[in-house]
Amino acid sequence: MVHDSPADPRDRRQYDPEGVQSEAWKQTLEDMEAIAEERRDDGWDVVTIMAAHTDTVSRDMGEEDTFGLFHVVPNNYADKFTDAYDSDEYTEYLAYGTMIDGFMFVVTELIDPDGDRSILIASRYDMTFADGMVTSAEDEGVLYTHVRTIDGTILGTFEHEEYEPLISPPHA
Repeated sequence: MVHDSPADPRDRRQYDPEGVQSEAWKQTLEDMEAIAEERRDDGWDVVTIMAAHTDTVSRDMGEEDTFGLFHVVPNNYADKFTDAYDSDEYTEYLAYGTMIDGFMFVVTELIDPDGDRSILIASRYDMTFADGMVTSAEDEGVLYTHVRTIDGTILGTFEHEEYEPLISPPHA
């Protein structure tokens, strides 16, 4: 028997018969490439990374001091990230994105302003599962972005003191 839609309401949210989320993801990737091209035209070194999956993790879900956005990157992006990233040099960030059907579609740009370098990470994450992460960020006054491999190896961590662009849609 073929089902037109998943039975579990959480799965139904990910069911995308009109292609709205697929189009949002495609637009996110296009935005990442446009930002990268603009930076490169200005003489910057730019690395682009597509997160295969992003988790929203609260302190209650694991180690108490480890929470935030966990971007899982495929192995073919791991070396690109580690070759470029230095937590002491990447001190700024920008976030570009939108919320569609409760999912954030975001390009996070980690910036090394002195070295004219940028790492762009395209991601998609479900904000309906993010309440604990948001509470952890509000309690601590920071949100973390962690880049890791599928086996859980943390490749780098970035601290966001201003994190609202990563957890809420832009205000009109």
